Amino acid sequence: MAKPTAARAQARTELYWTVPYVAVVVFAVAMLVLVWVLQRQETEIQRNAIARDVQWAEQTMRLHMQGTEEFLTQMARDLAAGSLDLDNFQLRANQHIANNPQLINLVWVEPGEVVRWSAPFDTTDWLAGDVLTSTQTVAFFRAREIGRPAYGDPYVNPRGEAVLELYIPVRHGRRFMGSMVAVYSIDRIVRHLVPSWFSEKYRLALIGPRGDTLAVNSSVQALDESVAYAIALDPPANGLMLRATAFRTVGAIPRALPTIMIIGLSVLMLWSLWLLRSHMRRRVRVEKERDRLFNLSLDILSILSADGTFRRCNPAFERLLGYPVVQMPGRPLLDFVHDDDIVATIEQLRLLANGQPVSFENRVRCADGRYKWLVWSINPVLDEKLFYAVAHDITGRKATEEALRAESAFRRAMEESVVTGLRAIDLSGRIIYANPAFCRMVGLSSDELVGAMPPFPYWPEEDIPRCQHNLDITLAGQAPSSGFEMKVLRKSGERLDARFYLSPLIDGSGKQTGWMASVTDITEPKRVRAALEAAHKRFEAVLDGLDSAVFVADARNDEILYANRAFMALHGFDVVGRRARAVTQPQPELGDYRVDPRKLQPADVPMELFDDELRNPLSGHWYHVREQATRWVDGRVVRMGIATDITDRRQMEEMSRQQEERLQRTARLVTMGEMASTLAHELNQPLAAISNYAMGCVKRMESGDYRQDEVLAAMQKASFQAERAGKIIRRIRDFVRKSEPRRTAVPLDEVVDDALGFAEIDARKAAVRVRREIAPKLPPVYADRIMIEQVLLNLVKNGMDAMGDTPDDCRVLTLSARVVREGLVEVSVADRGHGIRDEDAERLFTPFFTTKSEGMGMGLNICRSIIEFHDGRLWTEPNPEGGTVFRFTLPVEIAGERNARSA
Repeated sequence: MAKPTAARAQARTELYWTVPYVAVVVFAVAMLVLVWVLQRQETEIQRNAIARDVQWAEQTMRLHMQGTEEFLTQMARDLAAGSLDLDNFQLRANQHIANNPQLINLVWVEPGEVVRWSAPFDTTDWLAGDVLTSTQTVAFFRAREIGRPAYGDPYVNPRGEAVLELYIPVRHGRRFMGSMVAVYSIDRIVRHLVPSWFSEKYRLALIGPRGDTLAVNSSVQALDESVAYAIALDPPANGLMLRATAFRTVGAIPRALPTIMIIGLSVLMLWSLWLLRSHMRRRVRVEKERDRLFNLSLDILSILSADGTFRRCNPAFERLLGYPVVQMPGRPLLDFVHDDDIVATIEQLRLLANGQPVSFENRVRCADGRYKWLVWSINPVLDEKLFYAVAHDITGRKATEEALRAESAFRRAMEESVVTGLRAIDLSGRIIYANPAFCRMVGLSSDELVGAMPPFPYWPEEDIPRCQHNLDITLAGQAPSSGFEMKVLRKSGERLDARFYLSPLIDGSGKQTGWMASVTDITEPKRVRAALEAAHKRFEAVLDGLDSAVFVADARNDEILYANRAFMALHGFDVVGRRARAVTQPQPELGDYRVDPRKLQPADVPMELFDDELRNPLSGHWYHVREQATRWVDGRVVRMGIATDITDRRQMEEMSRQQEERLQRTARLVTMGEMASTLAHELNQPLAAISNYAMGCVKRMESGDYRQDEVLAAMQKASFQAERAGKIIRRIRDFVRKSEPRRTAVPLDEVVDDALGFAEIDARKAAVRVRREIAPKLPPVYADRIMIEQVLLNLVKNGMDAMGDTPDDCRVLTLSARVVREGLVEVSVADRGHGIRDEDAERLFTPFFTTKSEGMGMGLNICRSIIEFHDGRLWTEPNPEGGTVFRFTLPVEIAGERNARSA
């Protein structure tokens, strides 16, 4: 019966150990499947992103190529009209080529397939008098037949460069006058018609009709062929494909890293379970060995409760004291202690109750009435509320010790009172004495040390040669008076630093018997010193690694106390100790500081002294300089300065500002182009009135039948109409002319009137009623008049366009202005059109986004830039009556001037 029970227990144990292995395997498989699914999703997201980016790049190329088509079409019209000569052709063509680096040549080819004009003038590919090749004539005749722009097939020119040609037919009536030809470099198309961020992410290639690669933007970086997308390029729509392939951002190893880690961790966990299982088996074996040791020990081994009563004793208890083991559980230890030792034993039990291990001696009564001396070593286990005790019979030894106790009492008292380790060796190097402090220092007992020969047990293995050298010079009497440092190995494996001071050991007869060493633990002082040195090195390494120049100078005498590597590279590697103003540029003047740093006291710091941008007069570079007063390591007040080179940022800001100005002027020109016919009609009325009044006056004066007051009245009306026409022309010229933004105090109602004057005729054509709701006594705004007029005109025209499908009686555009709070005016333009969809509202102000089929997508982006330039904000809201409300804010005159001064 016992064997089946043991077998079932063994099977149950095996089952307990098998379940964790199965769980680890299932978890690893689940994690691998999850990683695979996530990587598949990541690849799909990358494919969607590259598809969007390639479509955007294709649209950008299409816009540039359509711009060239429009330019050549206009030149063809001018050539057909006879208003284009060779010089004008060269000027316009060279300027267009300079603005479009993807173009190589612009050419006029006569009907006889002979090149007449060619630009640039120094080209060697298209020379006047050259005849078209057979490849070029195909596109030439196709453009003549269809009467529209035609693209030729890509080919490689004599210079080995792949090119693409655009042919624009030139016609004067039905007469064919040849073609305007634009020659594109396919390599420049992929390099110049996409932004730099696109080239950093993708390899862009133009693929020919036969699948051959005509040009690529980069062939250096490794590609990720799994993330690629191709789209037809239209125009030219002749079989060209635009293909983008993502650069490889991570290698195969990082992508496989999660799988490797999951498998590795699973294997590690299985290995740890196996180790745990092995450990448990060893533990069971050790427990069996412990029980044998407990029963076979010659010393008394016992387990006591927290109240001092026996719970278990080994057979040695009966052999030494004569008490049966079975009778000991439940009996107190104090019942067996000699009356004179009870007080001391109780004290030891109290220490045990506080969790301190104890070792003490006392006299214990035997079963025959005699007493024996026992030395107890007891360790408490408070969690179990048990004491584990070992007692060794020292009765014989106590008799010997009693004789020596009196002699050694003074020596022991002295030894135990000192905290410095003392170690004595004889003339052969053998340890003959070690005090308790030294024993505690090395973690070894006196018995383990006394009698030891080199190498000593506290010598680290790696330092044995050095320790042996120190011992040799000690035995030779050559030890330095200042002592020497040594590494000391504790019994626990811990290493500490100690300093040994040596002196001769003289006996009572005056003879030297060895050497006495006093040993001091210097681990903590060395650690503190090393930590300070490491912190200092880290501090210097961090500052030397900065791109910004950092220096520290005395606030009173301007002496440079510290400079990092970037500072010394700019101003010289000998700057420390010199005056800061003698070596550094740029440097704030004393009047630029918030306070005079020379007058600061330690109690006044830290304090910000200067924070601004300065320009180096020698190199022309711009720096962001920041200085702060603080306290130096020696307590004095210093200036700590940091100078960061911001030249590139300043240049980019200037380029961005110039580009913004060009876009604004272009937008005004586009607006005026759209209003050309309307403005012509508006100018026609005053001009016709002037003509009629003048003709009437002439006829009256020719007939001789006239009165002076009637003629004067007619001439005054003609003068009024002429002044009206002049105002219209002047207003248009002010609107489109190129000028620097100039913010002044501007009456907002006048700006609104001018903008509505431009849009008045369009409003009549679109049957839109414009309501003007300007708050009375509106303060002037601090703005550029033309730029704000451009914003208003753009928003008004957008509102009119939005009401194209609105019933005539509901086409109302409301333009209002009011003061929303002190120093701020809010202007709103509300239409009752179709409104803005939620998905379009987020991208409404982004460049090239438009909801109009003929729009460029730049108007609202420029409007927002203008308003933000004026320290305002532009946003949209749904109109409760239907449609959209565009609102923007502008500072009033006083607030705007205050902001300008602070900037």
